[in-house]
Amino acid sequence: MLRDRIPSTNSLFCFETVARLKSFSEAASELNVTQPAVSRAISALETHLGYSLFNRHGRWIELTYNGDKLFRATSTAFNTISDSLREIGQRKEDQETVTISMSPVAVNYWFIPRMLEFRQKFPAVCLNFKEYAKDSDSHAREVDLNIRLSNPHDADMHRWPFADERIIALCSPEYFSDHGALDKIKKGRSHSFIEWQQQRYGLDEFFHATGLQFAGNPHFVRFTDYSSVMQAALQGQGVALSWITESSRQIIEGSLVPACAQVVKTGRRYHILASNLNPMRPVVEDVRNWLINEMRNDEKKVTAILKANWDL
Repeated sequence: MLRDRIPSTNSLFCFETVARLKSFSEAASELNVTQPAVSRAISALETHLGYSLFNRHGRWIELTYNGDKLFRATSTAFNTISDSLREIGQRKEDQETVTISMSPVAVNYWFIPRMLEFRQKFPAVCLNFKEYAKDSDSHAREVDLNIRLSNPHDADMHRWPFADERIIALCSPEYFSDHGALDKIKKGRSHSFIEWQQQRYGLDEFFHATGLQFAGNPHFVRFTDYSSVMQAALQGQGVALSWITESSRQIIEGSLVPACAQVVKTGRRYHILASNLNPMRPVVEDVRNWLINEMRNDEKKVTAILKANWDL
């Protein structure tokens, strides 16, 4: 190993400097040490290696064959390291951080599946997510962009429409094939419903709004975490209510399918919020516009899927 072949990395730096400048005194000046210290470092390196690196002729020195070979290697290595550090430093200077606040489900099921597209669009942007458990303004002024249902407290903030709140019943394609739609259940089957215990819009409200009826002898499974609800639906365990703002990607990719033709539009709207205390950076504006365009494209695709599946 390299550490066993040289007494210290400092001796390599010292050797490279002397060889490059062809002078012990000039090397001492560049390294900000005394000339005797340079001489001792070179002597220690030569003793450790077992051969001379320089031919000394008074104040004039020249590299030996072995010294020239070592100088070419160290010079190349040091230049490579220097170029890499310069590139890393430049990349760090070029990068900007954008902080986004979203629900954990939106981060996991809406944003992360399109992370590759984001990186291709914004290669120099570092993302910092602050996830919230409920629709509140706790993070609204601490982040660049906050995506949530708007409320009266948002009057003094900048806001841009992101998506209408639309609720849909979803299940896996396998579950749908085996059990049928909510209003056309297959003979001998009964539906299983997956619920979030803190869900502010429940199955009773959804069925009342759509005019549907609970058929057969339904089963219910309830979780304290909404991500578990999504996972259970994806695994074919039953039907779950979902917000299109969070599950549009799964609908488009076909990993979740509508369990009925009805979609409930609550009249509420998701907005992208930003503090009005500071001007918005150009990169944040670009990310905001990308988020809005992504959601608009998703809504068009989901609408087309609903029309195709249910002849709406």
